[in-house]
Formats: sequence, structure tokens, C-alpha cells
Amino acid sequence: MWMLIKNGPFIPTKVNKDGTNIHKKPEEFNAEDYKMMEKNAKAKKILYFGLGPDDYTRISEYESAKDIWEAL
Repeated sequence: MWMLIKNGPFIPTKVNKDGTNIHKKPEEFNAEDYKMMEKNAKAKKILYFGLGPDDYTRISEYESAKDIWEAL
């Protein structure tokens, strides 16, 4: 989990025809993509439970565990 907080969330991507990476659409996600995204949700949950109400209110809008950690 620490590597996820340190490096940021996993965003499922695929290689485009021209060789560039693009984001996958949700219907293209596979089991591994869901597993990695679930890790971000778990890391966020751990951070949330360690906070008081004032801190929670301040960071509740952030999308990733990394963003929460940096804000704290």
C-alpha cells in the first residue's frame, strides 16, 4: 500500500495503434485492473480511519491516496 500512496493510483491504460498509452474505458478493464484500483480504495480507507472529523472534511474530496497523503 505504501508504494501506491507514494507513487499514485493505478490508472488502467492500453497501447494505442500509434504506440502511445491511452486510458482504458471501464468496459475494457480486466480482473488485474480492478484489483489494482481496489488497492487505492483500501489505502484511502486506511487514511480516512486515522483522521479526525476536521481533517476528514478537508481531504474527503481527493481522488487518490497519494493526493490525501500530500494534503496531510
